[in-house]
Amino acid sequence: MIRITVELWPLGFESAKKHLGTATIANDGTGTSTRGNYTYTLSRKGSPNSTWRKGSIKGFPRKRLKAWDLLALCLRDALNPPAPSEEM
Repeated sequence: MIRITVELWPLGFESAKKHLGTATIANDGTGTSTRGNYTYTLSRKGSPNSTWRKGSIKGFPRKRLKAWDLLALCLRDALNPPAPSEEM
């Protein structure tokens, strides 16, 4: 599992830190040795254990790309959901 925590440290003081969000990414165990399938959750400001958005990334090329790439894909998926399809 990968956990990324975003904090604000006012004036650089850790003692005054404020939680801005947490991303948790977990391998769902269904991939292959070269392609991983992952689930993710994102939390809201001040609530690191709550779920704000969640989703999955399928077929991630784990030997070619790195953890930062996986995080970027999760953020893109969560923050830019596909537009609803128009009915004719």
